[in-house]
Amino acid sequence: METRDTVFLIVMVLSSFLLSFEWLRRFTYKPTNPFIDPLIIISIMVLTGTLSLMLISINNKLQDFEDKIEARDRALRVNMESSDTKIEERMNELSSKVDNAVYEFNRRKYH
Repeated sequence: METRDTVFLIVMVLSSFLLSFEWLRRFTYKPTNPFIDPLIIISIMVLTGTLSLMLISINNKLQDFEDKIEARDRALRVNMESSDTKIEERMNELSSKVDNAVYEFNRRKYH
């Protein structure tokens, strides 16, 4: 995990804490149980943290997939260039054989 991802994770969790705290304070939420208020805030922080970790995980998987695609693309390019070179060599060889055959045919015809 990159430091940028860690910073984003911390910012998301802290902002969820501030958002839930201010939201509960603004609506003057009065729970019957005094432990429910911190429980709500902690659950929102956990939810935000897991959401950000899930996004980071998806990003990492997409990056791995992109790297694999690029590696295959490079391999295909090398194979295509190799095949192109081989075909060109064979075509030159065949062309020289045909030229030699035509030359021999013409030499025999006129002699």
